Amino acid sequence: MATRAEQKDATRARILDAATSLLVERGYSALTTVGVQQRAGLSRGALLHHFPTVRDLSEALVANLVVLNEAATQAAAVKLGDTVDPVERALTALYSAMTQPPARAEFELWAAAGTDPDLAAALRVAERKAGRDLHRVIDGLFGAGIVAHPRYPAVRDLTVAILRGLAGTRALQLSDQANRVVLEQWADTIRILVGHVSDADG
Repeated sequence: MATRAEQKDATRARILDAATSLLVERGYSALTTVGVQQRAGLSRGALLHHFPTVRDLSEALVANLVVLNEAATQAAAVKLGDTVDPVERALTALYSAMTQPPARAEFELWAAAGTDPDLAAALRVAERKAGRDLHRVIDGLFGAGIVAHPRYPAVRDLTVAILRGLAGTRALQLSDQANRVVLEQWADTIRILVGHVSDADG
């Protein structure tokens, strides 16, 4: 028998999963308490017990998406292995994660925040921690040698901006191959900026 706390956690996870799928499939306009309630198969009381407002749900959703995005990034990095050039490994793993449903759901929230001041305020709070977590993940992928370079903070910030832009074009069904060419060019630029040359580069 599940404990009361386990049941509560399971219901919360069910709600967040339902909200994520609605964002990815139908956009922010579908993220209503009624829509999430129906998708999760819960009573209105059960939903409102966990998240009284859409703002409460949005803040929790960002935190959950951060966890899912990190898991997707780490899984992609593990699949690539430790023998791959760290710059290539970092960019490939991050791009892979940013094209997955959790990242797409997060992008949908930010797009909606442009015309929803309440949502924007909620996301600014949630994203402060999310940004720190993202930096931690990216730092780990690039490795201590690259992170120690004085140009690295700029490299990291530009990497995030470029990857988010590429993920957006992929969502528009533009050429994935073209995106990978851009990634290769950015990888070469990073190596120049931080003086890192892989074994493959000689």
